[in-house]
Amino acid sequence: MSDEAATVSVMEIKAITGKAEKSTRMKPFRYKAPENPKRDRALVPLVKTQTLLSMVQVFRGGGGEQELHMHTAMDGFWFVLSGRARFYGEGDELVADLGPHEGVLVPAGAKYWFEAGDCEQLELLQVESIDHRLKNEVVYYADRTRSVVEVYEPDGTIIAPGVRLGGG
Repeated sequence: MSDEAATVSVMEIKAITGKAEKSTRMKPFRYKAPENPKRDRALVPLVKTQTLLSMVQVFRGGGGEQELHMHTAMDGFWFVLSGRARFYGEGDELVADLGPHEGVLVPAGAKYWFEAGDCEQLELLQVESIDHRLKNEVVYYADRTRSVVEVYEPDGTIIAPGVRLGGG
């Protein structure tokens, strides 16, 4: 079976794209970085409500979201847990070169991309607030290379070994 045939769409991963049930219960969680991932990129969804999504993105040996894009209805907060990340705006303008415990706010409509800096592993906490009064889309300004990533539970248990980002 080919690697591509073994993948599922990110749209099939409820922890990321599924509709969250409304609840007033608090949800404790504990994050553990994936051990020995087979791919260079992993997603660890932490929590999701009707208006908020949080996950840790893990990159080994480089990588990032390397196509200029923007979100129409999501304000994003990115915080480096370990490693280094560089965030760029239009025209590849360096906006932030971040180390551990540094972050950047990316408001809805801001065009950006990011890459792992010089480090073995980058762990980025991503927190997104979703404005449901607007259509929630990602707009790309360059050809998109669809990544295949692993998805893990916060405790390090694998959910899916091959997930195709970008829908489809």
